[in-house]
Amino acid sequence: ETEITAPADGTVSAVDVAVGEAVQGGQVLLEWA
Repeated sequence: ETEITAPADGTVSAVDVAVGEAVQGGQVLLEWA
């Protein structure tokens, strides 16, 4: 889910994906807590 338009090289998208995965991982940990 990306709300910010990424530049042609996709740098912002790569960062967005990394942050999204970290957040998703945190949600999984919370579910198991």
